[in-house]
Amino acid sequence: MGDPANIPWMIQQMENPIVARVVGESFMLITGIDLAYDDLDTDKPEGFEAGPTEDPEDENVAMDADEDLPWPDPRLIEKWWGIHRLEFTSGTRYLLGKPMTIDSLTDALRTGKRRQRRAAAIELAVRQPGQPLFNRSAPGFRQQALLRRCQTE
Repeated sequence: MGDPANIPWMIQQMENPIVARVVGESFMLITGIDLAYDDLDTDKPEGFEAGPTEDPEDENVAMDADEDLPWPDPRLIEKWWGIHRLEFTSGTRYLLGKPMTIDSLTDALRTGKRRQRRAAAIELAVRQPGQPLFNRSAPGFRQQALLRRCQTE
């Protein structure tokens, strides 16, 4: 949803290794921080297994869908949130640390990472009925042309 009112609950959920990385990504989507870059991450919990194992008897061969996500450190994030929470207004939806507006969402399409761009594209489509979903799978030059067109409109 992007509402910072949910962040205290999200920090609690980061204690659960099954959902910690996804919740950490949600935290990053709202606040715009990078857990790894800002040193708010930690090592994988001891004994946690996801995806294929070395056990030939294990029939689970699916890769870990969250493999590329950092492990959030709930204590460091709680400390960060205690310092920065007044920068956010409950009831306002945020993406990458900015209130969601057409301009901020378009900027996220231009500068965000893959999943951030997906969130921005979906939100723009919802906010602009009749407009097609931004094609994030188009070649980069075509996406840049579409974004330039958005700036002039």
